[in-house]
Amino acid sequence: MTQNTLKEEMSVPKDALHGYDPDSMSGQDRKKAGLIAAVIGLLMNVVLAAIKLLIGTLSGSIAISADGWNNLTDSFSSVVSIISIRLAAKPADNKHPFGYARFEYIASSIIALGMLTVAVQVGYRSILRIIRPESLETSLWVFGALVFSIAVKLIQYFYYRNKGRKLVSPVFIAASKDSLSDVFATSGVLFSTILFAWFGINIDGMTGIFISLLIAWSAIGIMLNTATLLIGGKPSSELTSLIRKKILETDDRILDVHDLIVHDYGPGSVFATAHVELDSRESFLEAHLLVDYIERKLLREYDVQLLLHADPSDLEDAEHESIRTKLEEVASAIVPESTIHGLHLFASNEGTKVAAFDVQIFDKLPVSEAEFFASFREKMALYDSELVLWITLNQGFTSVISDDQPNLHVTTHN
Repeated sequence: MTQNTLKEEMSVPKDALHGYDPDSMSGQDRKKAGLIAAVIGLLMNVVLAAIKLLIGTLSGSIAISADGWNNLTDSFSSVVSIISIRLAAKPADNKHPFGYARFEYIASSIIALGMLTVAVQVGYRSILRIIRPESLETSLWVFGALVFSIAVKLIQYFYYRNKGRKLVSPVFIAASKDSLSDVFATSGVLFSTILFAWFGINIDGMTGIFISLLIAWSAIGIMLNTATLLIGGKPSSELTSLIRKKILETDDRILDVHDLIVHDYGPGSVFATAHVELDSRESFLEAHLLVDYIERKLLREYDVQLLLHADPSDLEDAEHESIRTKLEEVASAIVPESTIHGLHLFASNEGTKVAAFDVQIFDKLPVSEAEFFASFREKMALYDSELVLWITLNQGFTSVISDDQPNLHVTTHN
């Protein structure tokens, strides 16, 4: 599949995929592109900060000076971006076998912390200006500089957003949000300056407080998002659906995919595990070759490190289908829309019948786990009182098992 075809399949912004790299860009290419973008952003922020701090000092506007300090913080953020991109590109080693890509998440948090510091500083100075208001300089070059700043920050916003999506970089996504908050902040400064020039109304201090709150709000949002990524948030439904779809499309012998778990170790570093159901009549060698082919395909075409487990399914076993139907009926009676997968029938050496299976719950369990297992066994006993149940209850990415006679030695049921 070509890169363009894959892009057409993506129905959401690529930055929402938490590390999935649809452009299949190599690590070195990504590093080079990221460094160039960060350096360009650094130069833009330094120039803007110098202009605004100079204008703020000459005009006596606390709001313009505050905006200048905000841009100076953006320059610091660009430096952090440069450092994080270099560190994140380091190859995996014995100490960090999954690589260093999460450095970008840490860098995003540092950027947000810097923004929050500026917000507090600006808020403090703005309160002082409200207590002791001062006259503002409203010359044409002040207005021109503010309009120029808004235009540059808009360009920077779209530039960072484009790079963030193309490189799947949380650092540039955070920087784009910071740039957008700067657009609103500088627009507020421009409004307060116009209001003073035309009507003599001085809301410079109030505008400064507004800017500080805007910066703080953006910073907190970035912190919460990166905290989720670092802790281990739920992967996007678009990514899991895409992986599932590609596994099923690979070969008609794949009957179903379940227990899909996606691990995000940073941009371009995605690991996944899943179970695939195959006809039990497939040879062990054929099953191995098939799952190995799928793993290599996902790695080659989508840069996803995939590990598959093959589950046999008895397609033409009447007893298997009968028990499966009853299990689905019982599960749905307790938790609507739940599903059954991974059903295996065994017989112990003493002739005890065993059914091992998973129950997948997609919503909150309406009863306790103990009540669920007890109710399940009670209902199944009405169908077959001698059938031993080995139940695995799956909720999200966690599982709980409840086995009758767990120490049974079993052989394949014929």
